[in-house]
Order: sequence, then C-alpha cells, then structure tokens
Amino acid sequence: MRCYLPGRLAMLTKLIVAALPLLLFAACSAAELPAGGLGTDTGVASSATKTSYVLSAPIVTVTHAAAPATLQPPATLQPPALPSPIPTVTAETSVTMETTFFAPENELFRYIGRFDFDNPEGPAFDWSASAVEFSFVGTAVAIHLADGRNSYNVVIDGRSQVLKTIKDREVYVLAEELEPGEHTFRISKRTEAYVGAAVFKGADITGTLLETQPEAVRRIEFIGDSITAGYGNEGGSPDCWFTPETENAGMSYAAVTADSLDADYSLIALSGLGVVRNLRADTAVSEQTAVDFIDRALGLNPFIIWPPERNTPDAVVINLGTNDYSSAPFPADEEFVTAYVELLQSVRDRYPGAFIFAMAGPLMLYPAPRVIASAVEQFEAANNDQRVKYVEIEDNLQHSAEDFGCDWHPNISGHQKIAAQLMPAIAETLGW
Repeated sequence: MRCYLPGRLAMLTKLIVAALPLLLFAACSAAELPAGGLGTDTGVASSATKTSYVLSAPIVTVTHAAAPATLQPPATLQPPALPSPIPTVTAETSVTMETTFFAPENELFRYIGRFDFDNPEGPAFDWSASAVEFSFVGTAVAIHLADGRNSYNVVIDGRSQVLKTIKDREVYVLAEELEPGEHTFRISKRTEAYVGAAVFKGADITGTLLETQPEAVRRIEFIGDSITAGYGNEGGSPDCWFTPETENAGMSYAAVTADSLDADYSLIALSGLGVVRNLRADTAVSEQTAVDFIDRALGLNPFIIWPPERNTPDAVVINLGTNDYSSAPFPADEEFVTAYVELLQSVRDRYPGAFIFAMAGPLMLYPAPRVIASAVEQFEAANNDQRVKYVEIEDNLQHSAEDFGCDWHPNISGHQKIAAQLMPAIAETLGW
C-alpha cells in the first residue's frame, strides 16, 4: 500500500509546477526546421565524394550555466517564449585533411529511433535519444548536422563526450589523430523535441565507412513525459532551474533499462504530456494528449507518420499519468480509464506482436496507479490480450539531492533506481 505524505505532496507539486519551463525553444522549432528539410529513405548507398576540407572543431564539452526561469508554465503543451540563450564555447582550432564525404542515405549508416526520411539531403529528427551509428577506418571524423539548439552524446570507441551545436554551423570535427584502424561512432540526441529539430547531412572521414554492427536483436519503445525524456537529470540539486544542458535522454531510466537488456530503444516523450489531461491544463480533459503523438515521426509535426513496420519494437513501455493528477481539475476515473484503454488500443494496433508494459512510475499521485491498473484489467478482458502487463515501481527515491535533479525531477541516481525495478520486470516477462 502507498502512503502519500504531505511532504511528498509538496515535493510533487513543485516538480509539476516547475516542469514546463523545459518546453523552451519549441515556438521556433515548430515553425523552423533546420536547412535541408526533411529527408527520404531510398535504401540505396550513395557514392562517396573526396574533398580537401578545412574543418573547424568546436569544444564538445560545455560548462553548464543554469539560467533562472522567469516564465510561468502554460496551461497546455504550448511552449513558452525563449528564455536566456544557452551558453556555448568554441575552440579556434582547425585541421586541413583530405576526407571522403558520405551522404546520409548511405546504407552503412544505422539510424536508431524515429527519423523523417522524406528528403534525400538528410533525415530530420527531434525525438529524444534519436541516434546515428557507423563504423569506419580512418584517423578523423566530422559530421554534417543542421542544428543550433540541441545537445548530443557522442561516443567514439566507447569514449563519451558532449556536443553542443552552434547556430549557423553544420560541420563538427568530433575526432582527430585517432589510431589508424577501425573505429565505432555513435551520436544521440540528449534533448527532447521541444528544444528543436535537426537534420543529419552525412559525415566526412579520412578513410571509409565499414559494415556496421548488426542491429540489436531487441527493441523497446518508451512512451512518456518529462521523466522519460530525462528532464533535469544532470542538474545539481532539486532547486536548480531546468536548462537543456541538464537534460540527458541517454541517462534516463529508459536508456539505462534498454542498455542493460542489450536493446535498441526509442523515446516518444514530451514534457507535460498526459493520458487525458496535460500539465496544468484548465480542464480535466485536454484536446491533445499522448495518443495524438505516438504515430509521429517528428514530435512537433503531426503530418508525418512513422511506419509501424520500421524498427518494430518487441516491447512498449508506457509511463504516463503523473501530469494528469498534477493539479486540479482532476479527470474522473472513468475519463482516465477510457483514455488509457484508447492509448493501449492504439499501441496494439500499431504493434500487434509487441508486449506492452503499463508502468506506474514512483512519482505518480493517487489515484494514478489504481486507475492505470484498472485500465489494463479492462483492456485485457475486452480483448483477451495476454501481452499487456501492469508494472508498479516502488517509490524508493530519497526526495533529496541524492536522487533529484532540476525542478524535483529524478537525477541520474534516481533514474537508475527506477531502471533497477523496471529492467527485471521486462527481463522476466520476456525471457531476456
């Protein structure tokens, strides 16, 4: 049985009230996709082009400087205006080298997560944790990336660094003077769709691409809100204000769970998202909720549908309900259950063979766990569906700086504690 003490209620209220400052940059992002547009999946490897390139390398690690939020969260999922600019640091170094350019439609690039492949000049993406992987022979690598707002995790041969993109810049040198031989490369989006969209436009390599590692046998899709996106998880304390530098989707409970299970993963996660009522909505039922986003290739573009047959997940984890009960007016039990059943049905229609885990996270206020469990029971009975399971995560977070980052969202320690409970639930159910 759960106990909801006044102190915990106060903490959760602060978490919810503070959450939506994350929706920064979206006003610009929704109307302005980086140059190059949205890209097409031809499935054909492009010919490589050799060029002599002068590449200017940015420093890819940034000192975080949190700016105080001055905006009140909006009543719906509409983002606020731009806050203070994200600080950037660049290195005035360059190297001249002969490189081979590999276009993004090359079949040796491996795309993980959802992308819009509608334009051959480059696939667009905005969902958290969207990633590109490749292997190469060479001593240096640079990528072409149209973006100026997001941060990325870059892993080369197992060594990690952070790339903060810069407005009006498209070429980023990410490794030089590597040991001759084979290398692996992965870049993944730390920040969520509200921070902005990007276009991957290829790579310059002082050598050639290699056959990539085989795709993961397992795939998991996570559907959630700010917690799933990793909001504020690199913040220093519960009292820091969110900035995009403090968000790292690659260290969310979802990423930790998937990595532990050797699975590829994709995040369909937006701060403020609810099952029937979004964060701080004026009414108990919001016009647009999670069910309206799960088909999208791009989180902020409702017109491009992600094909369900592409990278079909073996499992789908839904972690929603925190925002629905964040403040009054609360949805009626029947309204929430009906909407959750609709969400389950939409996921089942997309992925007939996937196992669905309906998760009640540790920060959900009553009655969220109860009505989620009720919705799962109703869905199972109505459809005779044996491939859906309710998973309740025990609240073992410390409600202090130990487990919380910015705006009382779980920090990396908190996410690891959540993953430590979710991972075995998935592994035991699926035999992983």
